[in-house]
Amino acid sequence: MSASPASRTGRLRIAHLTATFPPYPGGAGNTCYRFARGQAERGHAVEVFTAPAAGEPPDPGHAVVHRIEPLLAIGNAPLIPSLARIEGFDLLHVHYPFIFGSELTLLGRLGRKQRRQALLVHYKNRLIGKGARRALFESYEHTVAPLLVRAADRVCVLSPDHAGSVPYLRRTGERHPGKLVEMPNGVDTELFAPGGDEAGLRRSLGIADEAVVAAFVATLDRAHHFKRLDLAIEAIVRITGASGPGDGGGGAAAGDGAPAVHLIVAGGGELLDRYRDQARAAGVGDRVHFLGPVSHAELPGVLRGTDLLLLTTEPPESFGIVLIEAMACGLPTIATEYPGVRAVIDDGETGLLVKPGDPEAAAAAIRGLIEAGPAGRARMGAAGRQKAERLWSWPRLLDRMEGAYAEAIAARRETLA
Repeated sequence: MSASPASRTGRLRIAHLTATFPPYPGGAGNTCYRFARGQAERGHAVEVFTAPAAGEPPDPGHAVVHRIEPLLAIGNAPLIPSLARIEGFDLLHVHYPFIFGSELTLLGRLGRKQRRQALLVHYKNRLIGKGARRALFESYEHTVAPLLVRAADRVCVLSPDHAGSVPYLRRTGERHPGKLVEMPNGVDTELFAPGGDEAGLRRSLGIADEAVVAAFVATLDRAHHFKRLDLAIEAIVRITGASGPGDGGGGAAAGDGAPAVHLIVAGGGELLDRYRDQARAAGVGDRVHFLGPVSHAELPGVLRGTDLLLLTTEPPESFGIVLIEAMACGLPTIATEYPGVRAVIDDGETGLLVKPGDPEAAAAAIRGLIEAGPAGRARMGAAGRQKAERLWSWPRLLDRMEGAYAEAIAARRETLA
């Protein structure tokens, strides 16, 4: 495959390689979409190479999106052999993890023309699996992933904190300090902005105005098993004092006279029914509300209908895009303390970090935000909004990525010379 001809000198020819892309709802694909569209708006010649996805795709602007039918696909790992033949670009931007795509990129670089293209690896998270996938993913993380990082001219990492938790990234940073470039995820601070419940979400769900509502946002499929909605539901159980079917309305939130607590879950997938059954069996079926799949455009309205965001995730979570989306909406956040996640939240200032895998710790954090009252939650949310505008707005990140591209291209030229 060759790049589309550029009609204007001075612009870069950029190829994005990604396993997922909207309308698939995952954060990695959405990040690729925002970079590709934003770069094309700045005049670069941008093409995206990915697999088809069900649903209505968003407008890519001036970026060209190639949705190539894979030879086979295992979950979110499409095998697209033609990726090894991509040529004619100034830079290949590989969004990792991309099983098969990473190997094909390495294979392609054995060719003289392909090797002339700079390679930037955009590292999102490690591959961590359960059951039969565990050994396969561990093997991949010890072989292909380090080879890809070694071959790259620059590696974008979400934070130094997260990079330090991945052995081969840590070694790369120690041996070649300039090779790792901090590149956090981004948020549209105009779309995700503070506001009231204009959509009438609470009213539509029968939630009282005085109730405290937590949001949980995730794709509920096996690829996102690490989001751990089960822990969030158990935290609601601990707060309400429910012990079985029919007990969801009993129990105080944070003491006698405290407001009722509800959890709104935005996201769909094959695990949704399992979580719905868990909430019903635990007696909080009337406190946990499942919205099903929610489009990215609709998500701000959901967040603005709540009082806080809860993210009870575990590795390989490396950042949590929904955290910065909620912060941009002026919400305080609660998340488990893991590398990467703790680089997003300033504990006690923009949100609260809690012990991993501990629903009681999550429940205690929710109680703390209830006791802080609307004014306390608003102060924390305002601090989060300020941080989102300062660090994660898309114009700033597009500028930073252009700098990373320039470094990668310069490094490639030096290598070839």
